[in-house]
Amino acid sequence: MAASSQYRMLVSMVLFGSLLFLAACNTPQGDPENGKKWFAMHNCSSCHGPHGNDGKAPHIAGLDMGYGKFVRKLRSSDSPIMPTFPESTISQQDAADIYAYLKSIK
Repeated sequence: MAASSQYRMLVSMVLFGSLLFLAACNTPQGDPENGKKWFAMHNCSSCHGPHGNDGKAPHIAGLDMGYGKFVRKLRSSDSPIMPTFPESTISQQDAADIYAYLKSIK
């Protein structure tokens, strides 16, 4: 492998690692206990069930998606049934709390 190709590969790896680090840093620390409260207060449980896996909507207990994707779905759902929740309705911290709650339950 030529030195310039090795250099480009190294730079690409460093940039990719930096992006992963920044993405991890942008995930706010959530509190599952508060998230449980917000999950009920924002009426998420009416469709997803009180435990996130016992309603008519998709099961979201033990959520298997990153925080960024979760917030995108929360803010602009691709479902005709699920309402959107702008930051004026569910703050970033409340969203992080709900995310932590969903990740904590099975």
